[in-house]
Amino acid sequence: MTTLTNATAKGLRALLVLACLLLAAPSIAAAAPGPGDAVDLIGVRVTDVKGHHHRIGVATGTVQPAVLVFLDTACPVATRYVPTLNALHAEARAKGVALYGVLSNPDITWRQSADFVDEFGIAFPVILDSTGDLALSLGPRVMSEAFAISTADRVVYRGRIDDRFAAVGRLRTRISSHDLRSVIEALADGGQPEPYATEAVGCFHHDWNRTGASGTGPAEVTYNRHIAPLLEANCVECHRQGGIAPFSLEGYDNAKRWHRMVSFMAGERLMPPWRAMPGFGAFRDARRLSDRQIALLASWSETGARLGDPGDAMPASVRSGSKWRLGEPDLVLRMPEPFEVPADGDDIYRYFVIPAGFAEDKVVTALEFSPGDAKVVHHANYLMDYGGRARAADAKDAEPGFSVFGTGAFLDYNAYGIGGWAPGVQPYVLDKGLGMWLPRGGDLVLEVHYHLNGKATTDRSEVGFHFAREPVERYVDGVVIGTQDLRIPPGEENYWRRFSMDVPSGMALTDVTPHMHFLGREFIAIATLPDGSEHPLIRIADWDFRWQNTFAYREPVHLPAGSRIDAWVRYDNTADNPQNPALEPETVTWGWETTDEMSELWIGFVPDEPAERQKIVSASERSWYRPAQVSDAEIAQLLARLSAFE
Repeated sequence: MTTLTNATAKGLRALLVLACLLLAAPSIAAAAPGPGDAVDLIGVRVTDVKGHHHRIGVATGTVQPAVLVFLDTACPVATRYVPTLNALHAEARAKGVALYGVLSNPDITWRQSADFVDEFGIAFPVILDSTGDLALSLGPRVMSEAFAISTADRVVYRGRIDDRFAAVGRLRTRISSHDLRSVIEALADGGQPEPYATEAVGCFHHDWNRTGASGTGPAEVTYNRHIAPLLEANCVECHRQGGIAPFSLEGYDNAKRWHRMVSFMAGERLMPPWRAMPGFGAFRDARRLSDRQIALLASWSETGARLGDPGDAMPASVRSGSKWRLGEPDLVLRMPEPFEVPADGDDIYRYFVIPAGFAEDKVVTALEFSPGDAKVVHHANYLMDYGGRARAADAKDAEPGFSVFGTGAFLDYNAYGIGGWAPGVQPYVLDKGLGMWLPRGGDLVLEVHYHLNGKATTDRSEVGFHFAREPVERYVDGVVIGTQDLRIPPGEENYWRRFSMDVPSGMALTDVTPHMHFLGREFIAIATLPDGSEHPLIRIADWDFRWQNTFAYREPVHLPAGSRIDAWVRYDNTADNPQNPALEPETVTWGWETTDEMSELWIGFVPDEPAERQKIVSASERSWYRPAQVSDAEIAQLLARLSAFE
């Protein structure tokens, strides 16, 4: 009697289920995206079947094209491709392309998924699509279908891995078209291949729309199956023991204790904290839950927050024990001494001066912030001061650092920002070939917002610098545009201002930082190109001074010469504005004090021609001298056309 090898046995077992699988109808009811269509997957947070966290297409702060291949634990077509995909994964990684396997089956468990990875020796990360989000976004027709997504979040390819299979059960003796390998090669080094599609062969994909009374979700939502991976990928980074968030969501007991609050905050889109609206700029660190994920949280809460089958529990999350996500920095600058944070009182905004000690000019390629006490550090901005004003202010204050709240500010436009941090934000990493030039000398100034939590503590935060190992091709620069034409009367709910900048020379925007104070309610920025087309840069419809952020674009936004940047800002100086610092609203004008107002957009950019940098700087300065008044008719027209971007 012949003894079957493991490989042969696997193949026979898979063939036994193939007939049943092929009886199923194609699964995804929604229109599947075709070549060139936009999706919303780059940067999505997921957990693989071994407990490792990933952001699709984002590695250590760098955005990459992504390839997702839908697999199955039993489909013989899908399993046959595992060795090929292992090899493609190694090739893709070397070329700066991320490759993932996806198991998307309403019936498969986490344990079965992990066993599948072990049994077949899979070397690439495999994601269990436990809620069906990935399948419903991409609409795979069969298992083994591959999707290549550009850094612009568009499908540049969908189809077969190669032409090994002429049809189900019919193999070619010779492979003549290595489609997926060709796409990976075309995507390498920023390539933008022409989108196309081929027909994939495999078992029909599973039907995510067949469960639940509404036909749109599972009949029973449980923690083990649906909620744990959602929370682990999107929430636990902050909501954990010792994290910045006020309570932990680690484990079922904690999640169940807070299930109603979690459902409410997600439904109101207050958490995860992300103020930029979708459709107005594609950002590297976006934190959003999908509509389906929000609905799952609501369903889980409303039906008793059930644990579910213990056998369906996901593996323990694997997290780095280091506080530095990018590895040990080349230089760490730490607050000179601890700052005592009281248990009670108003939030504290304080500046700390750290001598940089640069004996020579430096080129920075990445920055990373490490809060001393993450429970009270709400956010931080870091600036370089070469004029000594921060040192002078620090010397006059007996406590560590100094405060400017209600007393003016040391900052002027000669001290410039180099980065910022907020909970959940990834380290600031510049794209390959780019650097930030910092002259020798100077002081690093940390602007830290402390959110008191009822317990006295101390903070001594740090910033890690990573320097260029080799010459960079271009340097990131920065300007600020805005207006000082602000006079906001008391009782005015819709006080609008507009400022703009003409772009005199081509440039690529790397990031934007809107800035207002407590009365700010809405911020809109749009670029108009020379042909009249509009490119939305950012919109914050519900401004919150406490959640300021630098918004880094997923891909630089190129603006040719002759473009224009327009920004519209709205203020609310009524008693109904909960952020209004005045008990009785009074006229507020522009000023450095926090209780004054500002209207600014900080812009990170790379000039097409370094020699024309000064033209861009001069154009930004001219923005401050333009009239900022805007008519009601213009605002009505603006708001009417915003829907085109959503």
